[in-house]
Amino acid sequence: MTRIEYLAELDKYLKRLPQVDYEEAMDYFVEYFEEAGPENEETVIAELGTPKEAASDVISTVLGKHVTEPNKTPKTNATIIGMIVLSIFAAPIALPVLIFLILLMLAIVALVLSAIIAAYLLGLAGLVLAAMTLFESFTLLTSSLSAVAMGIGASLMLFGGSILVWMVTTFLARFSGKGLVLLWQKMIRKVRTV
Repeated sequence: MTRIEYLAELDKYLKRLPQVDYEEAMDYFVEYFEEAGPENEETVIAELGTPKEAASDVISTVLGKHVTEPNKTPKTNATIIGMIVLSIFAAPIALPVLIFLILLMLAIVALVLSAIIAAYLLGLAGLVLAAMTLFESFTLLTSSLSAVAMGIGASLMLFGGSILVWMVTTFLARFSGKGLVLLWQKMIRKVRTV
């Protein structure tokens, strides 16, 4: 059996290993053969045994390595007690920060809602003022035609302005509603990660 045949058969047996372990094992055997040189191939093959035996040794070594690796979870009582103590010390800081974030969110919601309500009321006041100006301009019909024209123009301008305010406010209310929902979701995600 030559070195190439030996490595090909060994490769067939080691394919089931995890990629990292497979590459390490194959690199080790290739290096081992290269260090020995072509004249000592038969000696190296006799020393390693059959490819099946060599693969069995590698697999048992890899399995033993993975079994003896410690878990990442805290196992000792000291570690658990340390985590509890850190949690207790962090609570006086984390709780006020959490309350502050909740109150800040409520203040932002109240501010946005009050701005939307104020804008709608401004539009409503514009409509009422447009109606009153139109009525007043018709009362001046007997005294001056130019005053009537100015009153009708002012009432139409107020009517158009108030409709525009309502449309912009409705658009911004939809946009701010979606924005507030996204802000709330982002804050909830941040609190969950803390």
